[in-house]
Amino acid sequence: METETASLPVAQVTGLYRGKFSGLEPLTANTPLTRDEVSRNPIFYELDLNPLRGDENLIIDVIYDNLSPLRLQDLRRGTDIPRGVRFWPDWFDIPPYDEMHDIDGRRVYPRALGIHTVQIRTGRRKFAQMGRVRDFSPEHGGYTSPVFEITIRSRE
Repeated sequence: METETASLPVAQVTGLYRGKFSGLEPLTANTPLTRDEVSRNPIFYELDLNPLRGDENLIIDVIYDNLSPLRLQDLRRGTDIPRGVRFWPDWFDIPPYDEMHDIDGRRVYPRALGIHTVQIRTGRRKFAQMGRVRDFSPEHGGYTSPVFEITIRSRE
């Protein structure tokens, strides 16, 4: 039984959204954002928390265009993670460079207009891990979302 629990992710990302006055709107390649909107407004992601591991400390990274992961704030049950909340706001910045290299060494253009990709990985923070390299392995409840496509457009 313990091995089954250990292999289940602590949380899975089931959707990516942007906040609007009318509510949350699913974020897809067909719902474009401006560069200002990405850094000024939070992006909401929907988390399906594992009921067996719901009290674990949650760590989240955003991977934009296959660049190095951006570390989001660690979430702790009791202070940050209320029970029953599925949508989490967070901000991520598009890197300030017009051209750079991704983790595989390919040239990418993070500020270019057009379709970009976002992945979110979740895991469980171990107490001994605080302040060090984070472990997103499946043994520690790690999970990487499918690729979400977003479109960056000019400010028109």
